[in-house]
Amino acid sequence: MSQAVSVPREASEDVVIQGIRIPKGTTVIMHPAVIHHNPAIWGDDCDDFDPDRWDRLEGETADPYSFAAFSIGPRMCIGRVMAVIEFKVILIGILTKFEFEAVGSGGEPELMNPSPLLRPMGGLKVRVKRLAVSNN
Repeated sequence: MSQAVSVPREASEDVVIQGIRIPKGTTVIMHPAVIHHNPAIWGDDCDDFDPDRWDRLEGETADPYSFAAFSIGPRMCIGRVMAVIEFKVILIGILTKFEFEAVGSGGEPELMNPSPLLRPMGGLKVRVKRLAVSNN
């Protein structure tokens, strides 16, 4: 899934965030990936692939502003709901029919920077194996 690298917004009024005064008219740039990998919110394992974490959200992780891949508020991405539904349908279809294995470097992929989207440098190589079809 691709994600915007930054989301610029202009402060519509003077505001103080975490003790920092932001005057009206100031452009504030939110970086969703920084929020999504913040150990103060997600814990020391914030960089681990752990889909089960969504089953145990509590505290700051349960705050709707802790996951902002589509931005938040009145200017959030208009395709958010459709993208989430499509992603779930596609993912279920793929995971029930195929098995995936990482191939190549063996380390964490390096992200392209700069780039308007978060994506791995040089792509991400995987071996795909079709699972046996059951007659149930």
